Amino acid sequence: MVRLKHRWILFETLFEDTSHQDTSVEPLTSHNIFTTVKESIQSNFGDYGRGCVSSSLNVKYYSPHTNIGLLRVSRDHYRIVWCALTFITQINSRTCTIRVLHVGGTIKQCQTSVIEYDMEQILENEDLDDV
Repeated sequence: MVRLKHRWILFETLFEDTSHQDTSVEPLTSHNIFTTVKESIQSNFGDYGRGCVSSSLNVKYYSPHTNIGLLRVSRDHYRIVWCALTFITQINSRTCTIRVLHVGGTIKQCQTSVIEYDMEQILENEDLDDV
């Protein structure tokens, strides 16, 4: 029996407009992210890239409130997905940038990483409020 090994990619979506809290804009869903990543892989790596990651690519989590998400992909092809995420400039006709925060072998590593990231963001915001 062969065990399939995966990589977990923790990412953050940064929008140019700060309207992600605006109620008139429809919030992103996991399906929107999944479709956009597949399209980016297809346009940047062609049929080969899409074929490599199609069986293992999965959006496990995406929060429209924090704009942080978690992707699962096979260990052999995670660099293709990472590159495709970097090339995404628009999701649902909203200009954005996707920043990879962490790549790990387990969900636990990604949870630890996102907790550290959130703490840094909270402390940074508190420092800005003090000024």
